[in-house]
Amino acid sequence: MLLVLALLMIVTFIFLLSKNKLSIVGALTLVPLFFGVLVVLLTNSTFADLFQWITDALFYKVDPETAKVSMGVISPGLLILFAVMYFDLMLNVGLFDPLCEFFIKKAKGDPLKVTMATVLTATVVTMNGDTTTTIIICVAAFVELYRSMRMKLSYLAILIVTPIGIFNQLPWGGPTIAASTAMEVPINELFSALLPGLLAAEIFAIFLAYRLGKKERKRLGWCNGADADIDHVMMEKMLDCIRAKDPELKRPKLFWFNLLLTLGILYLLIQGFAHGAVLFMIGSAIVLTVNYRKVSIINERIDAIASDALAPALATFAAGVFSGVLSGSGMATALASGMTMIIPDGLGAHMAPIYAVISAPAITFLPQDAFYFGIAKVVGEVMEQYGITPLQAAVASMVGQSFRLISPVIPALFMLTDSTEMNFVDFQKKYVKYCWPILIIYLVVYALTGALPI
Repeated sequence: MLLVLALLMIVTFIFLLSKNKLSIVGALTLVPLFFGVLVVLLTNSTFADLFQWITDALFYKVDPETAKVSMGVISPGLLILFAVMYFDLMLNVGLFDPLCEFFIKKAKGDPLKVTMATVLTATVVTMNGDTTTTIIICVAAFVELYRSMRMKLSYLAILIVTPIGIFNQLPWGGPTIAASTAMEVPINELFSALLPGLLAAEIFAIFLAYRLGKKERKRLGWCNGADADIDHVMMEKMLDCIRAKDPELKRPKLFWFNLLLTLGILYLLIQGFAHGAVLFMIGSAIVLTVNYRKVSIINERIDAIASDALAPALATFAAGVFSGVLSGSGMATALASGMTMIIPDGLGAHMAPIYAVISAPAITFLPQDAFYFGIAKVVGEVMEQYGITPLQAAVASMVGQSFRLISPVIPALFMLTDSTEMNFVDFQKKYVKYCWPILIIYLVVYALTGALPI
């Protein structure tokens, strides 16, 4: 019964969003709440349990056996709230104007150079292993450039998340650590087996950036060859899109102060010196005080950027209802068991690639720990009976990471879709449309290296 309810909840969520029947906050809150009430009415759970599931997912939960604390969405939600506020302020004061002007001048109106710069920047930044940090930095660096060049913001979203989906499998990334722990495989051995697939997938990501850049060249009428460079008038018009935006808010004389402050905050964030929400909250207060000084202007700035910061933060908090009901009600466990039952024991040694494929939707909608410690661990034990090693089972469980970056339980994605003016389901469709080959790449590469027995 819980399995049926879980599937119905996911299908309903996707349907209502895709048809624009509910906002992202409404879908993330009301859909799981409705199915949570059904769970209460059909099982021994109580309404007090329902609200406790949501509370645990929103704030934190303590495992009674291990005393391990699992943080809820309040942590990334606050980070997103203050990060969006901080970078909106930095856009106001003109911190990114020189960067955007540099890209415009170097690209000379060439969308291909911009898409290539996007994917390479995202690749470098995501090496820190944090999805939220990567999205925050890349959106801040490129969104105004895409707007000024009239490039599709949906392409920006795809080119940011594609490298993240690949390199969140580094040894310090959450999925790799979870798979290593659940399958009891040394993390260095797991990463060594994954590395060929990651490198092949990154080549595809660069190719995708090239392909999208070529499409934008055609759509925007950019021609390669002797006449490719845009004339001086057009160049100045593009640059004026940056220079003439809210000139009264810009503070060019404080450029170096704002730049050093931003670099310092990002360094402390990546080093884990303090929680990102704390760093960006303090940074926002400093930026407002130093750049605008007058209380009336400061209050005006806060009011102006409130909507930008609040929308993705609200979606993040609402995601706590979705993940809380899914996990707390037992629906996540039921999904895990259902996924295990789909793979017939009779397939024997062929279980690995089949499991790798059908795990993709599970890893998209399930919380990470629920997938690895629920599905992956159980299926791995079954595979071992047919001569598939724990390492090979762990690799199979990582193939689904190719679709992890369209998961509604990843809070930072709501900030990304909000910044790129996309409906979340439209974003999912775009990602699947352009990035489905990554799943095939993983299967082929791991099969050739022997990491995934066919």
